[in-house]
Amino acid sequence: YFHIEKMAIKVFGCLLKCSTEFEMFKLIHKPMSVLHRHLDVTKKNSTSAIIDEKYHYELVQDISTDERYFHTEFSEHPLPLSDAIVLINIATFIKEHKWYEMLNHLEISSKGEHFILYQYTDNNIYPTIISSALIQTTSNKHDWLFFDNFFQNTKWKPNLNADGLLSLSHATSMSPLTRSQFVDKSSTEIENDLFYSILDKTKACEAIRLTISGEKSKANYHLYLAQKGLAMALKDSGRDVVFTIIEKPAMVLFYKAMNL
Repeated sequence: YFHIEKMAIKVFGCLLKCSTEFEMFKLIHKPMSVLHRHLDVTKKNSTSAIIDEKYHYELVQDISTDERYFHTEFSEHPLPLSDAIVLINIATFIKEHKWYEMLNHLEISSKGEHFILYQYTDNNIYPTIISSALIQTTSNKHDWLFFDNFFQNTKWKPNLNADGLLSLSHATSMSPLTRSQFVDKSSTEIENDLFYSILDKTKACEAIRLTISGEKSKANYHLYLAQKGLAMALKDSGRDVVFTIIEKPAMVLFYKAMNL
């Protein structure tokens, strides 16, 4: 192990970068016999919705049982949907943004309900994934990152817009909300109050790990399509309230511009 550690530091600079590359390598270089056994099977989902003519989106109830293959920009050959999403998560969140904490929680991205946005190209029989996001139901709220202490800050100032609270109450199955309910409360208390105000918890979910890949010149366009498709897919599935964590300023401004 000492020899491995020395080599990892020499080649990659640190063990974390080495582990990241190793996890990507394992996904991309799975035994070709496993891949070839499925390459002659092309499965299409006829129930997917189409956005902007050529982009498909859908909610997959459990990606670990989905038998379809997808292209990603990080592998020369197509991968099973579950592997493709894990690979994209590693490449974007861990390798690009250096969120090495996720190395211990890769299994979260390999199973469960996910939103996917993808497109078919003329040159490939398999579609290419453009975006994905993990959807968690209230039955496993204890696993939600939204309520994790890591994503809380005592210096945050909540935006308690009266019109926004009224709109939220009217659009969802929530107890009536008033600004006075949240005065002098921390962001953690406010978020918990909002959650427990939801009368029908099946209409709420958490959407996290939103990835955007593809051509860099189309990044903002793909981000817009992903948010639009995700919102429509969740609404069509009966979700009225979505808890999420946003780290991209452009996304915050996007929702702020939409106002109510």
